[in-house]
Amino acid sequence: MLEHFCVFTLTGFVLWRYDGGMVLRGQPVNELIKTVILEERSGMTSFPYDNQYILKWTQANDLELIFVAVYQSVLRLPYIDEFLETVKDSFTAKYGDNLRVGKTYSFDKEFDNLLREVQVNSSREREQKKPASFKDSLKKEKLEQKGIVVQEKKTKDKKPEPPTESSPQSPESPAVASSTSSPPASPSQETLLSKSGRSLKVNGVRRPATTGSKKKPKNESPSEPAPGTKRPKQKTIWNDNPEGLKNFNFSDPPENTGTEKTTSPEELGIGEKVRIDEFSESESSETEEEEEDENPKAQKSGLLSFFTNIINKELTEKDLAPVLKQFSDHLISKNVAKDIAEGLCSSVSQSLVGKQLNTFSRVSQTVKEAMEAALTRILTPKRTIDVLRDARASSRKKVPYVIVFVGVNGVGKSTSLSKVCSWLLQNNLSVMMAACDTFRAGAIEQLEVHAKNLGVNVFHQGYGKDPAGVAAAAIAHAKRAGIDVVLIDTAGRMQDNKPLMTALAKLVGVNEPDLVLFVGEALVGNEAVDQLTKFNRSLEEFGTDKNPRGIDGIFLTKFDTVDEKVGAAISMAYTTGQPIVFVGVGQKYSDLKVLNVQRIVSVLLKGK
Repeated sequence: MLEHFCVFTLTGFVLWRYDGGMVLRGQPVNELIKTVILEERSGMTSFPYDNQYILKWTQANDLELIFVAVYQSVLRLPYIDEFLETVKDSFTAKYGDNLRVGKTYSFDKEFDNLLREVQVNSSREREQKKPASFKDSLKKEKLEQKGIVVQEKKTKDKKPEPPTESSPQSPESPAVASSTSSPPASPSQETLLSKSGRSLKVNGVRRPATTGSKKKPKNESPSEPAPGTKRPKQKTIWNDNPEGLKNFNFSDPPENTGTEKTTSPEELGIGEKVRIDEFSESESSETEEEEEDENPKAQKSGLLSFFTNIINKELTEKDLAPVLKQFSDHLISKNVAKDIAEGLCSSVSQSLVGKQLNTFSRVSQTVKEAMEAALTRILTPKRTIDVLRDARASSRKKVPYVIVFVGVNGVGKSTSLSKVCSWLLQNNLSVMMAACDTFRAGAIEQLEVHAKNLGVNVFHQGYGKDPAGVAAAAIAHAKRAGIDVVLIDTAGRMQDNKPLMTALAKLVGVNEPDLVLFVGEALVGNEAVDQLTKFNRSLEEFGTDKNPRGIDGIFLTKFDTVDEKVGAAISMAYTTGQPIVFVGVGQKYSDLKVLNVQRIVSVLLKGK
């Protein structure tokens, strides 16, 4: 049963809606808009909501409309995709030329007729789709083509006992012939073939099955050894030619033709330090123009190109597929995870299908503009995380602002914490570090070195203590001492280690920090996505609160080492929808930057 159906614009105005007589639990349509449409996940085929509903949708891109259907997750509605397209065609045909924002439309009668018609057709198709009998099945035809005649089973009332070798044959049976009066049975007379060594049934008589290997006649081997003696070992000859062994020797190096080109360290960029915040958009546009000039295949000339560009056409999936494949490969080369790159391209395709191509526009340019807008939406924070503003607000309330740093081993959590500490000190905020890594040897001493360099204190209770208890004591001490910010360092742990992830969820749930930052490397690409996904899931599953906390933001480290392969930023932001708060671009305390969305997008699309 269809629970809900609505038609709304991309700007959020509802033009028409249908309710199936029951009130929806929660806000599944709003969640679809927030989680899928705004996050560029329109390539998904369906969206489950709270284990209760399944949402499916389609878009009319030329009119900027979205059609959404909601039904119970326990139901199976095979007609829903076809029904969505039918409603879209009917609604756009009726109101396509007269759509106005803020106005509601009457579509109840047409909707009821379409729903009734598609349900009747679906019921009729289910009745017609009965399982075919073996007599009419394709399997029987294939067996007969191989010369195997399968006898049909008789009714259950008559079950004749299968003949055995010891039982005498009935003289009245015309199907069984004696072995002395007739030649051996042909393959077409066999009723069943056995591959497991069981007896074969030929003309109703069972005979032992062979092992499947045929014995060679004696005259085929001229050098057959005498009975009772072993065959002497013979040398293996490849292709009956001793010279053929040379074809299998690949150890000799290929001849040097002198045409190979060696790449110098300068060309590879070794020694160059590319900092993403120094990349300008003008350099990106100049590079693209140079590449277009150098590539003659990318240029079109002549009268054919003129008429191709001037004619307006409606974009189809066939037009977009080759261009989006190039964009997908390009994003993967920039270190974007493969499934995320494909999902992003699928979402862009859904947003462009049906749109009119503007005059003098190319498909590649249209796709690039849509991809740029999609990447910008993904990287743009959905909520503002202003650490300085929030920390000062907490300071006025005499409550410390608490930040927890989490992540796997070796990603630079302690160094990243120290960079944030230095930045907060420069903005006239008092800071205290809390050493909650009570597992790794030397973790407390490492934090003390950073604290000594920055002139702050470290709160610790030694090794082997409960991290959640240490964090709680540190926050209480900071509150008594009037400290503005507490930075909590946690032990590195792999995302699949359930006991350690449970302990981390306990630390977050008990102390309720203001900000949980996931520290990840910009180098690892797909692995960072898996780490971030499992950390976020573990915090939500093992949390002690009814509304458990997840990851609030991302700290990307070693961003200065990836050159133009900045795809990890897209992969992480796309996975959780959380913003990238800080970026580490070096080993110094001052090497802390804020992500510039426009420059990251320019680097990702450079060369396209």
